Amino acid sequence: MAIDQATLNTDTPRTLDGRSYPEHLRAYESLDSKLLPLLDDVGPATFDGFMTHIADPRTRAAAPRWLASAEWRGLVERQDEGMRGPRRLAVTDRGHSRLIPA
Repeated sequence: MAIDQATLNTDTPRTLDGRSYPEHLRAYESLDSKLLPLLDDVGPATFDGFMTHIADPRTRAAAPRWLASAEWRGLVERQDEGMRGPRRLAVTDRGHSRLIPA
């Protein structure tokens, strides 16, 4: 999904093909303070590798939707290691700027 970089600082990020940020993902933005630092600590990580580090079952259940939200907002990116390698998740520079010091 290619995000229009010019829309990242708005309330409604858009893709280059004009799709806008899904409203249902806004509810997961509150997990940024828990999951963004965790991904930064363990990442780049595969989806399964990241999920194993989430202790709370409710947070773990919400993590896939949080990842979708964070990717839309430019905080997380998926990195491919070639066509055969696993896809990994990593915090972007934009995501690093949002990390709150402990």
